[in-house]
Amino acid sequence: MALEITSVMGILAIKLAIVTFLFWATMGSAVASPQIQAVNVRMFLQYSGELSPPLNGQMPLWNIVIGERGISEPTSAALVDVVVSGPRNTFGGKHVIRLAVKSERSGKVLERSMGRLGIFGPSAETHVGFWLPSVGCEPLVITASIAGNSKTLVVPFRCGE
Repeated sequence: MALEITSVMGILAIKLAIVTFLFWATMGSAVASPQIQAVNVRMFLQYSGELSPPLNGQMPLWNIVIGERGISEPTSAALVDVVVSGPRNTFGGKHVIRLAVKSERSGKVLERSMGRLGIFGPSAETHVGFWLPSVGCEPLVITASIAGNSKTLVVPFRCGE
């Protein structure tokens, strides 16, 4: 009788291990396909130390390094905020966001960066920030990519008389 109970408990333990494995395997695959929802650029304002509202890529940005059209204060640095969606309250840290910043004029890559995802919150989103320390006169093409999908934003910086 004791042998029968031991073997039944062994079978139950194996079934529990299989169910646990399948649960964690499906949780891992649920996080396998995060999606980029948006790429936002906010300028660092030099007088106040605040960030501008997100640039929409349509507004003319003329001589922003001295605070002219498009931005209320002088600025020469920006925060790129990549908004990523995934399953609520899960950790997406095994995934890497790749950011490429190119000159719109020449196509030359000016900067490449990588960042890891954090935890997807109750809104099923997480944000990954990238600092661009020197921007202002060169129109930029900013592309963020992860897990086979990407989003691009063109930021039409210009300078002149």
